[in-house]
Amino acid sequence: MSFDNDLKRWIGDFVGSASDNTAVDAWVAHVLGRIVAVVPEAGRDAALQSVVRDACAAHWRSFLANLGQPEQTFHLVQEAKEVPVVVAQHGYALPVLFQIYTAGEQAVWEFITTAVKDGPPSGVSEAAALVHFWTRSSMWFDRSVELSVALFQEEVERIRQGDAARRLEVVRAVLAGTLVDPREVSAGLGGHPVSAVQTALVLHTDDDARIADLPHAALTLTTSLGLRQPLVVHPGGRDLWAWISSGEALDLAPLATCADWLRERSMVATVGAPAPGVDGFRSSHSEALATQRLSLRAERQAPITYFTDVELMTLVGDNEATRRYVHRTLGRLASTDEQATRLRATLRTLLSTGNVDAAARHLSVHKNTVRYRVERAEELMGRRVIDDSTEIDVALRCHEMFIATSGAPLRPSAARD
Repeated sequence: MSFDNDLKRWIGDFVGSASDNTAVDAWVAHVLGRIVAVVPEAGRDAALQSVVRDACAAHWRSFLANLGQPEQTFHLVQEAKEVPVVVAQHGYALPVLFQIYTAGEQAVWEFITTAVKDGPPSGVSEAAALVHFWTRSSMWFDRSVELSVALFQEEVERIRQGDAARRLEVVRAVLAGTLVDPREVSAGLGGHPVSAVQTALVLHTDDDARIADLPHAALTLTTSLGLRQPLVVHPGGRDLWAWISSGEALDLAPLATCADWLRERSMVATVGAPAPGVDGFRSSHSEALATQRLSLRAERQAPITYFTDVELMTLVGDNEATRRYVHRTLGRLASTDEQATRLRATLRTLLSTGNVDAAARHLSVHKNTVRYRVERAEELMGRRVIDDSTEIDVALRCHEMFIATSGAPLRPSAARD
């Protein structure tokens, strides 16, 4: 099709506004939301979701940069190359990759259609604009899928080779419940004593240069407990899975000595509860993964997070029902202002320590200050702590985990509940 001056000028304006960082962030959130909604694997796998998010942003910026050029060129952006690799490494089938791109393409086409209908000035044919966008985006997706499939197949072949791949296959079979005999499991895992108590770790880094150091981090955590070599497998991406075997349930407190070490290396670790045997192998790992999903969404990630500290949050989950519960229970105490934040912290301390004196010592304030803050919090909530301590404690924990870290504002409708 011809690339006339009016169309060229309008596309240039569109590219300029759509390339703004705020606009890109909003666009990525829209497309990622569609992908997560229709691809379950992307919704529950924090590492996969992370690389998909990066790929969406890089794809869009590259597509926009090319959109205004007379001749279309294409190269698969580096961030997009990670998606098929992680899909393969996490044991997902090829259709998952197709589903990701299909959902992304649908979201893109909806966005483009709306932009064209709302945007072209006089002199620019809506049909011409749509044809230009559609031609460019169709080629972009076709080439992206073609190259991504090739990368997926290469990675699948690589994973199938070597001891590490075989160990990962055994781990996946155990986690899937298709391999349950302890002797077979131990043999497949190089002698790992699976009948003993298992404590699972999931390690993660956002720094690609640190991925190769994750096994050493697992070893460091294990030795802090006075034990030796853990079982480690690399599922792909920026994660490492590890299991520590012990004769009895471990006291995990010494792991805290590794917090600074992990922080310095841009790593985070999540820890499942110790449990015996093959069932414990699975349950502790599932708990470590659930803990990771919470940890990675926090504004400030703790270097070590224990499942036993966030178990309630993994059961409750971040959803609209939870947010309504928080706002109904806390009322105006759910506000984002500084006073409400301080009052919530005081209540959390009081409920965790059990009495005013202990809370005052923990907060380094006078006990009368604690009493005053509690009274003020009760006024904002419209309920007394002594009457609803459990409900308030749960609401405060949910607010801290799901609302305070996301910056989600208190909606007027919720404030009236």
